Amino acid sequence: MIKKTLILIIILFTFTNFLHISNVKADLNDIQINIIYPKENQAIPYTNPEIKVEFTSLSIIDIDKTQFIVDGLNIIEYDSENIEIGSNFLTYTPSEVFRFKNGNHTIFLQLEDIDGKKNSTQWIFIVDTSIPITQEGKIDVFTIIKYMIIGSIIGLIIFAIYIFYLKKTKKFTFKKYFIQHPMAKEYIILYMPIIIAFIFIMLGFLYVSTTEGISPYSYEYVFIISFLIAIVPYAIRSQYEKRNLQKYERAFAQLLFEMADAMRGGLDPTKAIIELAKTDTSIMKIPLKRAAEAIKIGRPFDEVIKIMARPFNSDLIQRYASLIGEASKVGGETSQVIYRAAKDMDDFIKINADRKRELTMQTTTIYISFSVMIIIIYLLLTMFPRMEGIDLSLLGSVDLESAEAATSSSVERLSDIIIKQRFFHVILINSVGTGIVIGEFVDGKIKYGLIHSLILIAASTIFFTIMIL
Repeated sequence: MIKKTLILIIILFTFTNFLHISNVKADLNDIQINIIYPKENQAIPYTNPEIKVEFTSLSIIDIDKTQFIVDGLNIIEYDSENIEIGSNFLTYTPSEVFRFKNGNHTIFLQLEDIDGKKNSTQWIFIVDTSIPITQEGKIDVFTIIKYMIIGSIIGLIIFAIYIFYLKKTKKFTFKKYFIQHPMAKEYIILYMPIIIAFIFIMLGFLYVSTTEGISPYSYEYVFIISFLIAIVPYAIRSQYEKRNLQKYERAFAQLLFEMADAMRGGLDPTKAIIELAKTDTSIMKIPLKRAAEAIKIGRPFDEVIKIMARPFNSDLIQRYASLIGEASKVGGETSQVIYRAAKDMDDFIKINADRKRELTMQTTTIYISFSVMIIIIYLLLTMFPRMEGIDLSLLGSVDLESAEAATSSSVERLSDIIIKQRFFHVILINSVGTGIVIGEFVDGKIKYGLIHSLILIAASTIFFTIMIL
């Protein structure tokens, strides 16, 4: 009796395990579907998002029996070029014709393996192009800034190690280095603001990316402020340098006239420099005193005149200084040579000034054309959207059905925010380019046009902020 009972228990236990294992296998063979993007009821700003689904199965998925239907349309049949089905994933990016419109969209997916087992899922997502793209998270600004900070720290560590190596091997000091290699002020004025602007743009982007409820144009404002921080000091310095250069050129030409008069009175070039240094009160007063002291300690005139012209950073002054120095070494009627050089230099300065005055009208024309472009953009962004509700039948016999059919397959209309951002970017880029063109066209150097770029950027930003954004 006991033996029969044990046999019965073993049979029941074996049968129960068999059923359990069968159920487990059935569960394991079920196809599991995981929606990656877009999620259920997720709102996205893109009209052509990459739809991605992952799935798992112990068996092999029969791709030919896969059904992927979007808004009632069989995508595998009508847009097969943009869908990719792998062993454990499915991705689909709609083509231009099948871009999503604003509103709700339904996706149905059914998978079947080679054993005939099926699984399906259906979900809804929302397209809303008014959502700022920066808030969607495709660009992780925080991660970018984090890696920028890490890169900067690594760079500083490498720089510190290199300086430590120089100190140990070559007894390097910054004081000795800058005495041997004096750095021009314009480079300090350029590099320091750029470093400050770089730090500001990192902190600004970090703040914008982690703060909710702020303007969708915050990234543009951060970039504009950073650009102004980086360029304003150098642009102002360039204008100051240009005005000083013009003053030095006029003063040097006047100095040559006075030297020629003094030499005609019987003085040689060296004594003329010494005497003029005693009475000159113009902008050339300090350079003249230095030149006079150099002559007193025995330096030759041709060398002194070249050294005196070097700090002005003017090709015009250095050209005539070299000419006068060579003429003094040759001898002869040096006073006549200096007078002719002074006359030529003065004529050149006057011609250049007249040319710049004539180009003022062209500069004004460029400013006016830039203003006209801003006004046109303003009309495009404010007036034309109001014309969407106009009844086209007022224009006469127009086939409205064919027109509607032709436009229904066109690219989806962008949101107002994105359109304004794009036009804002166009204006900013045009501001920089216009300023550079003015600088190169009028003064012959790009750096002199930076002040015009800053003026146009500031004016454009104020106008857009008040009137459009």
